[in-house]
Amino acid sequence: MLKVRDLKPGMDHLDIQVEVAEVSEQKKVITSSGIKHDILELAIRDETAAIVLVLWDDKIIQNIKVGDKLQVTNGFVTSYQGEWRINVGKYGEIERVQRM
Repeated sequence: MLKVRDLKPGMDHLDIQVEVAEVSEQKKVITSSGIKHDILELAIRDETAAIVLVLWDDKIIQNIKVGDKLQVTNGFVTSYQGEWRINVGKYGEIERVQRM
């Protein structure tokens, strides 16, 4: 299984298990095409490094807490304003594995 330190922008079909380190406030954004979305950004980590995880709309897990362990399946890595992020898009899955 991949580790956070191995990730680079452009990677896709990503399967990784991580722990939630920080939970931001859920936000509403409007894309350049005028579509409204809910997003939730999480600081996540494993034993090798940390990165931001972005969840959109129906991928947002309710009541997520620091210490929750997550399994990302079919995610992809992007760079936004110089910061690398894992995204769980339309074809990706996210699930809570266990609470630590």
